[in-house]
Amino acid sequence: MDTLFYLFLAYSMIWVLIFGYSLRLGKRQAKLQKELKRLQEIINSKSVTLPQ
Repeated sequence: MDTLFYLFLAYSMIWVLIFGYSLRLGKRQAKLQKELKRLQEIINSKSVTLPQ
C-alpha cells in the first residue's frame, strides 16, 4: 500500500507540472500575439510608398 501512495504522488506531481507548464506557455503565446499585433499596426501605420 505504501508503494501505491508514492506512485499516486509521483503521477500527481507530474500532472501538476504539465498543467503549470501549459499555463505558462499559454501566457507566453498570448503575450507574443499582442506584440505581433502591435508590430503589425506599427508597420501598417508607417507604410512607405517607394518611387518607381
